[in-house]
Amino acid sequence: MIYVLRDENNEISAISEKPLSEQWHSIDTEDEGLKQFLKRNPDAGNQLMETSDIEFIRVLEDVIDLLIDKEVIQFTEFPDAVQRKLLNRRRYRESLRSQSDATQLLENGDTIF
Repeated sequence: MIYVLRDENNEISAISEKPLSEQWHSIDTEDEGLKQFLKRNPDAGNQLMETSDIEFIRVLEDVIDLLIDKEVIQFTEFPDAVQRKLLNRRRYRESLRSQSDATQLLENGDTIF
C-alpha cells in the first residue's frame, strides 16, 4: 500500500510505504496525482519499484517452494545457477528467521482468504 502526504494545495508532496503520521493517507496506485508526483520525482518511483520487486521476489520464492512441495516441479530441474541462488536465499531467510520473525509473508492478523 502507498501512503501520501499532501501540501496546502492538495498536491502530493511525499510518498511512503507506511503512514508516518495522521496526515498520511493511503492512495490508489492509479491515482492521477500519484502518477504526476512520480513523473516529477523519478527517484521516488524507482525506490517504489525496488521495494515492490523485493516483495515480489519473496512471493516467487514461496510459489517455487509450493510447486516443489506439491511435486509439480523438481528442484533438480532448475539449472545449477538457479539452484545455488535458491539455496543461498533459503539459507539467508532461515538465518533471518532465527534473528527475527519479520520475514514471513503474512503478518499477524492477516488471513489467506
